[in-house]
Amino acid sequence: MKLDMHFHSNYSPDSITLPKTALKIAKKNGLTLAVTEHNITSSWPVFKKLSKELGVEVIFGEEIKVMEEGKCVGEIVGLFLKEFVKPAPAAEVFEAVHAQAGLAMVVHPFDIFRHDFRNLEQSAKKIDLLEAFNSRTVLDSHNKKAFEFAQKNKLPMTANSDSHSPNEIGMAYSQVEANTLEEARRELIKGHAKLVTRKSPIAVHLTTQLAKMNLIKDE
Repeated sequence: MKLDMHFHSNYSPDSITLPKTALKIAKKNGLTLAVTEHNITSSWPVFKKLSKELGVEVIFGEEIKVMEEGKCVGEIVGLFLKEFVKPAPAAEVFEAVHAQAGLAMVVHPFDIFRHDFRNLEQSAKKIDLLEAFNSRTVLDSHNKKAFEFAQKNKLPMTANSDSHSPNEIGMAYSQVEANTLEEARRELIKGHAKLVTRKSPIAVHLTTQLAKMNLIKDE
């Protein structure tokens, strides 16, 4: 299975990808997407319906802000979730994800342009997966630091596209030997994923800004 577990549809204000577009691309390319909007789960019913119609499995998740003293100091993607998790301090986010039997994946932890994760060492034992490669990370050194941190702390690694537009879907993904999502989940936790890593062109960040201003849409 090829898992791209960090993806945003147009339910996130900085993405343009329609849910139907995303799942058609996923089906064509043999991908399984995790739907991880920014601090919302309102796209889940749409993806659940389309998943059945198109015969494509979906992992339900959320990209959750880690908040301290009113500031975002990192982001955690909850995977295999059943309900919304509100932004909160790191310990509370980990607890809320694990209370649902979900997996907590720290994403782009050293990307200083996108909420690098404060005091990551203190959270190491609570991390289920660490995103060692993010296609949207501009500086290679930031992905390299994530990879090295995962190695040092013996954390299972993932690679993801962090897609905000259709052409980014599947630029990076984690490949595991599995036939079901439950099998894939177990392989991920064991650290058995093969990381397929490709960077998205830097122009995708312009797409994000234009999406925020509602100047471009997915046709």
